[in-house]
Amino acid sequence: MTVAPAPHTTQGRRSVLRALLLPWLLLAVLGTLWALATPLSGSPDEPAHVIKAASVVRGQLLPSEMLATGGVVEVPAAVAHENVLGCFAFHPDVDASCAPAFEGDPAELVETTTSASLYNPLYYWVVGWPSLLAPDTAGIYGMRIVSAVLCAGFLAAAFWMIAGWARSRVPALGALVAVTPLVLYLSATVNPNAVEFTAGLALFTAMLGIVLHPSPDRLVPRLVLIVVAATLVSNARGISPLWVALLLVLPLVLLRAREVLALLRRPVVIAAIALVVAGAAVSAWWTLSSNSLGTAPSSGPDVAPPNEGVGLSPLQGFVGQFGDLYNQLRQMIGVLGWLDTTLHPVVYLVYYALFAVVAVAVVLFVRGRALVFTALLAAAFLLLPPLIQSFYITRGGYIWQGRYTLVLLVSLLVGAAAVVAASPRFAAWLERPRAPRILAVVSWAMAAGWVFATVFAFATGLRRVTAGYTAGWGEMLDAAAWQPPLGAVTLLVLYALAAAGFAVAVLLGVSPTRAHAITPARSVRG
Repeated sequence: MTVAPAPHTTQGRRSVLRALLLPWLLLAVLGTLWALATPLSGSPDEPAHVIKAASVVRGQLLPSEMLATGGVVEVPAAVAHENVLGCFAFHPDVDASCAPAFEGDPAELVETTTSASLYNPLYYWVVGWPSLLAPDTAGIYGMRIVSAVLCAGFLAAAFWMIAGWARSRVPALGALVAVTPLVLYLSATVNPNAVEFTAGLALFTAMLGIVLHPSPDRLVPRLVLIVVAATLVSNARGISPLWVALLLVLPLVLLRAREVLALLRRPVVIAAIALVVAGAAVSAWWTLSSNSLGTAPSSGPDVAPPNEGVGLSPLQGFVGQFGDLYNQLRQMIGVLGWLDTTLHPVVYLVYYALFAVVAVAVVLFVRGRALVFTALLAAAFLLLPPLIQSFYITRGGYIWQGRYTLVLLVSLLVGAAAVVAASPRFAAWLERPRAPRILAVVSWAMAAGWVFATVFAFATGLRRVTAGYTAGWGEMLDAAAWQPPLGAVTLLVLYALAAAGFAVAVLLGVSPTRAHAITPARSVRG
């Protein structure tokens, strides 16, 4: 006799499929399409990171010597060829067909240099192994796809965490908005910056779940995600442990002192804290012993302009960086290539509108402790980058790019949306007769705006590398000088379908008014 599965077990499996595996698949498809659409050496600092990854998985964690152009490492010749493919970088009207073809034995080990030679090896271990299976162009694309799947997994884990919250549609929309075109673009390149903001979002949502929606059954899975994500984030870049500390500590503002103490006394929480601290300690040890923060930033192709601002005072660096907020925000939404490809103004306008919806919701519904939490997140987003830049300005000039702040932007959007959904004011508003319909209309309008913006951004990136930034759309589709694997038309159609599918999956995988979890959600006091 066959025993039917318990109803809650079947529901749990469906929830995993709908809220985790399906988003993961669709995000991985979006990332893979970006990986194929971006020519080799077509993203910021990627040649340095590709070469670093190929050397790390071959056992070379540190360079044999340091030169002015970077550390000397030994990698396959096809990988070293990345260093000479940047003819189109910083020249938006030059398509990718100018890059010289590789000649010779792709697997032959040769010496080359990389400005990332002293960086922490953990991320490169994770993504570099395809170069062992295919020490050629296919291996480089393979590394990109592995990075895309990894980052997609962390983003999907964030949506899965959110799906178990009360009134989860609102924070799910915040997370959807957080997946800017640049998030998807960088996730599909070989760059530790990508795992920093995707895994950072995953650990932040897990922490928010522990604080806002406590559940004994979910505590261990949430802590496991925190430990894994925090370890990868801490070891992504030299400054990354700061983000881990910030994202784990700030949600505690939502709790009373006795609630914080009760949480910190739990043995499983103590064990998780110890593991997170151990991961951060390894990162600090590597940074200090390798002096990776003391090296000059990667300059990429020879045509890269030198850093401006060398010799300015820390105060001038702070003010200058803060004054550049608008340009930095545009970069966080999407400035592609080597910061040489801006998107159409309508894409930025759509995203400003999406940001405004989240901000208005905070103003209308968030009060008290939750408002303090949101203000602290906003202050970190606005002030930490200028503060960090002020320490570098005198000797290194302006080095901060918008993508370095993405971990704070995605956390601000999701954190703000999370406290809106958990607020008593919002719960009371949802009881009004027309409120659910209004929420549904706003939700689908935001999802449609997101699909439009991300597809338009992908098309713009394709046009820039295939025919040139100012070329007509017909040139990209019909007579482009450079074509990506599978062709531009195929990639664009697949991307549009996957983006629409992902937005629909996000909205259908969450509840606008109730939680999937058995344990009732905790409201934030106003």
